[in-house]
Amino acid sequence: MKNIVTFFDMSLKRNWFSIILAIALGVLLCVMQESFGGNFNTAFREMKVAVIDQDKSALSKQLISYLKEEIGMQIDTGKSYEAYSNELLNRELSAIIEINKNLQNDLVAQRTIEPIQVTTINNYANEAFIKAYIEVYMESVEVLGATSGGDSKRFEILLEEMQVGHHGLELISASETMIERYTAGIGFKLTQGFYLNFIFYIGLIIGLMIVTDHVEGTLRRIQSTPMRPMEYILGIALYALIVGSISAVIYIGYLGFKQSDVGLPFWMVAYLLLVFVLIVIGISMICSFIVKTKVGVVFSIYGAGCMAAILGGAYFETNMAPEFMRRLAKIVPHYWYMECIRGMQGRGSYNPMGALIILGLYALFFMLLGTVLFNKQLTTNE
Repeated sequence: MKNIVTFFDMSLKRNWFSIILAIALGVLLCVMQESFGGNFNTAFREMKVAVIDQDKSALSKQLISYLKEEIGMQIDTGKSYEAYSNELLNRELSAIIEINKNLQNDLVAQRTIEPIQVTTINNYANEAFIKAYIEVYMESVEVLGATSGGDSKRFEILLEEMQVGHHGLELISASETMIERYTAGIGFKLTQGFYLNFIFYIGLIIGLMIVTDHVEGTLRRIQSTPMRPMEYILGIALYALIVGSISAVIYIGYLGFKQSDVGLPFWMVAYLLLVFVLIVIGISMICSFIVKTKVGVVFSIYGAGCMAAILGGAYFETNMAPEFMRRLAKIVPHYWYMECIRGMQGRGSYNPMGALIILGLYALFFMLLGTVLFNKQLTTNE
């Protein structure tokens, strides 16, 4: 334990400026959250929206009517998802709404309902508004589902009465609180995508420090001491984890101060931020023990971070990528990081434990592999 603390103290003294960088990153995350997730102008503008109705029930038809007649959207139906995707890419559409199959049956039977998917391209305000209006509609009709007693015919009668206002149940309006919740969630998702790239600054510091130790003979001197390779690894990892925690504390503190509902509990946000620091540490150590030159380490660590972020869907969802790309994305930890966030925000029945465990295993694997490579390097230098 004493040797681990020694390596930690040495790392911190050699790289004291990393504290400033950690504070700067924490502040930057807060600024990005505020910028991406700030309150948009809630004046709803008429927009053209494509609706893919897979349910074709009375409920789905009434929902489409609600969006068209009550909200004022221009609704287009009848084309395939591929055709609408092209129109979305060409900015001919504001969004694609996919109404799930068995939506009415699940609601009447009081089963868990999969959230209606809304796809946009960098149109975060409209995405927030559309989701908010859909949610308030579904909250209203869920009351009818419970009242119908599992009878679809009775539910359709109640639904028709609600539309004409006969029984006094009116659709509630999308409140400011709901809009803020969606925009905060979108801001969090976008901010985390950039975090997966920015946090590799810690990896660059670690990589350059290890290469310097190799060039200056520090690693050779370790061989003549009772210190074990694991202590060297843990000392550096402890330093990087504490520095990375500074950014996490600032960012989570900001979310708590703003009382932002990002779709994840704060303990899960803390776990994601810190476990990815460990993953970055492991990747950086592996690159450093293999490349052994400062220029090579910088390019390999930063290149690995950028490519994995793009492949893993840090900035854009992978569901629009080719099938082989979607499968390939699952080999990088960035995919599971964003899968956890998107799953928690978008799917009511989503269980995040699988993604959280996989991220933990990634961290453990990379750290152990770094230790093995370090031990091999010491043995080779004997």
